[in-house]
Amino acid sequence: MPMINGRFYSMYGRYSPYVSMQIQRYHMAETRQQAESNASALGGALSTASQNLAQGLAILAAQAALKRIQSAASTAQKSAGVNLVT
Repeated sequence: MPMINGRFYSMYGRYSPYVSMQIQRYHMAETRQQAESNASALGGALSTASQNLAQGLAILAAQAALKRIQSAASTAQKSAGVNLVT
């Protein structure tokens, strides 16, 4: 079966029903493989995005907690200093 630009051509006219089904099966297998590849790439991208989101949220939560601790510590130092002076 000669193939030109991804299409099959017969030198003898039309293909038999069997050969036509083989060609159709070949094209469907290519399409299915491409769809599976696309789905796999999408799944990987979504997995990476969700992992990055979770890490980013954890970093933001840690920074907020650190700010609260620092402000509480500075408030405690200020109140301890005021009490010692008076």
